[in-house]
Amino acid sequence: MSSKMLITSLGLASLALHGSQAMRLPEKRQNTLTPYTTENWRSLGCFSDSQQDRTLSLQAHSGEHNDDGACQLQCQALGYAYAGTEYGGECWCDNYVNTDSVQKPDSDCNMACTKTATQPCGGADRINLFWNGTFIGNPPVKTTTVNPGVDGWVSQGCWTDSTAARTLTHPVGTTGGGSEMTIPLCLSACKNAGYTLAGAEYSGECYCDNTYANGAPTSDSTCSNKCNGDKLNFCGGAGAMNLYSLNGATPQKAASGPVTPVTPTLPSGWTSLGCWTDATNNRAFRNQVQQPAGGMTVDYCTATCSSQGYSYAGLEFGSECWCDNAVQNNQGQASDGSAGCNKPCSGSAGETCGGAGRLNVYAAGGAWRSLGCYADQPNARTLAVEKDYFGSLTPATCQAYCQTNGYPYSGMEYGRECHCGFSFENGGGPAPDGNAGCSFVCEGDNTELCGGSNRLSMFEYVNTDGTVSSKAPTTGTGSGSGTGTGTTTPAAGPSQVPSNLPSGWSFQSCYNDNPGNRILSKQQPNSDTMEIESCISACSGAGYSIAGMEYSHECYCDNALASYASIASSQSNCNMACSGDSTELCGGAGAISVFSTGTPASSSPSPVSSPTAASPTAQQVSSLNYYGCFSDSVGARRFPYQYQHPSGELNTLSTCFNGCYYAGYIYAGLEYGQYAV
Repeated sequence: MSSKMLITSLGLASLALHGSQAMRLPEKRQNTLTPYTTENWRSLGCFSDSQQDRTLSLQAHSGEHNDDGACQLQCQALGYAYAGTEYGGECWCDNYVNTDSVQKPDSDCNMACTKTATQPCGGADRINLFWNGTFIGNPPVKTTTVNPGVDGWVSQGCWTDSTAARTLTHPVGTTGGGSEMTIPLCLSACKNAGYTLAGAEYSGECYCDNTYANGAPTSDSTCSNKCNGDKLNFCGGAGAMNLYSLNGATPQKAASGPVTPVTPTLPSGWTSLGCWTDATNNRAFRNQVQQPAGGMTVDYCTATCSSQGYSYAGLEFGSECWCDNAVQNNQGQASDGSAGCNKPCSGSAGETCGGAGRLNVYAAGGAWRSLGCYADQPNARTLAVEKDYFGSLTPATCQAYCQTNGYPYSGMEYGRECHCGFSFENGGGPAPDGNAGCSFVCEGDNTELCGGSNRLSMFEYVNTDGTVSSKAPTTGTGSGSGTGTGTTTPAAGPSQVPSNLPSGWSFQSCYNDNPGNRILSKQQPNSDTMEIESCISACSGAGYSIAGMEYSHECYCDNALASYASIASSQSNCNMACSGDSTELCGGAGAISVFSTGTPASSSPSPVSSPTAASPTAQQVSSLNYYGCFSDSVGARRFPYQYQHPSGELNTLSTCFNGCYYAGYIYAGLEYGQYAV
């Protein structure tokens, strides 16, 4: 056997002869693991391999009990001249070595064999090659050909293409991505998307359409790129594509000249919001609708989104349909107007279906657009009005409440709180840590996020003309005024003083209040149907002359204000809508709306009783009074109510106090480092 014959059969550059010199094998490994050879076998080194283009074609073994020696003996018994070990447990055999394989550093093939850990068995996409000295003959010539088509698809030859004027206008992704592209994968992707033409280009790109817009047949030699996932088939070239048609139909050119515009038929109450921005990694809408067999139309997209319970629909790149109940990721109207929405719909050339990174947006009215995560503080609210939805908060319920009352801004916080406002107050704005703090699931829908601790999931209402007005169009018939462009009159905001107060009662002011130092000492049961009138009625019926509403659902009574009572720095501190009447205000966080018969009297402060007979320590922590360390027992709890953080995180002093306070308790205690009671 001549050395030249060996080189031809191997087809490996590393074994090339130099003049008349004898064949030079790869240099000895410097690996920790040394390849093992049995009688007559020699190691050729470490070479590349891939699932799409195997170095050796027959897999003789996979799993345990594999090593270099066992693989050589197995390939020998099967009549093969080459053996290869890969990925620890794989044994491969052949009489020829794939000429596409190239030698790699020995260190790449250092994975221990599953049978003998002291022997190397290749690696990931790396194979240790061995040869027994037998020459079988020259390897068969591998030829790359044009795939004639599969599953009803028929090749139409090689066609020209360009990025500026695409032959087929709809790029699609294929299973495994462009790096594993094959003709069958491209044809399947186009068929599933409802197209009748498919084209493979530049080894890994796939395009679809129902007609061709540009391009023409060209020489087959122009389509010379092998498919990334199948080296035996061509996948177009640079500026050229292998074109296929379903059932062998002759490709038809898209209609030229002016196209008659088509006015879409929208679901009842829906309207166009114009051309909006979008991005593949920050979608405006999260739910995609599959294109129908006849191609995408505005009618189909909007009707499908509406029937699936969504209030917004967006069409993109001619054939994509997206749905949601709010605009996500701060996407909005495109700064270049409608210029970027220039793709005709694949199912109706007279309609426009967005463009590259552009959506034609339709909605049932205006749209709530996500602004991201905003910072908030209990005593300096970003949005002035608050309503609690214990156990039932979702973005949709909060947005509906805000819209009903005419507010253009809606924010969800702490999993259960709904906030509304006409503008951002107290310096509120995007959170410095981005969206990280808005991590609490909504208590009414665990698939949605509703803010976090001192964090608001913020939305703004965008009118049908793309503007954000000082008042959102409402679904009711309120009597307020505003600049919204909706078809109904914006409702007036909640009132501090209702028109139907009980006789003799009048509003005094918004006062500061503190769970540890109440200005009204007689608390009534919390109520999810709280109104100003119902609290006054409860206090009056119990013989009290002063009534106070706080935190939307709390009612307090007394015959005198505590001597330390002080009027709030701003009347807007009492900014929370009553839990039972969203048109009235029932105090706020640390603020109480006070009503009385006549001018309220002032009394000496009533000392707050200690949780036990022990004398409290006069240490002040923020707005808390610290009383010291007390004993507790599992069988006889000092405080019966335990508060758990909604996110599952460990409690801090702040979260424990706020949780107990919001639940209507005036004492809070931390135990065992994390439990709030």
